Amino acid sequence: VMTGELHHLLLRHSLVGAGLPEQVSAPDAFNAGLERGLHSPDILPQLFEVRASHVLGSLPRAQVGEFLSGLLIGAEVATLSQRFRDQQVTIVAGETLANRYQQALSAIGRQTTVVSGDNAFQTGIRSIIHAVAN
Repeated sequence: VMTGELHHLLLRHSLVGAGLPEQVSAPDAFNAGLERGLHSPDILPQLFEVRASHVLGSLPRAQVGEFLSGLLIGAEVATLSQRFRDQQVTIVAGETLANRYQQALSAIGRQTTVVSGDNAFQTGIRSIIHAVAN
């Protein structure tokens, strides 16, 4: 799923993010977005609400990115957890992103395993080298 790319596009190239200041870390905004996404994964109507919320002042403009991140991750996890409900979840990501996905999956009662993105890449390259060498 291209959640990170969608986040970037919405913040940089859409009305959702038009005219926003530099974004700041805001765990409360992320958590609020995460809760919305988990409970209402149909995000299209919610994107207008994100825009309206910061235009009307109910969502601080510097925290839109965090709220949007939570909303998108929550919607992704809610949707995919139905499709893959009986499968083990392994998160391959950097520490910050892995923590966000762990938080989302934990909120719906899913256990996870985390693998560093760098470690997964290096292990994969070693496997390819070994396969080619033999």
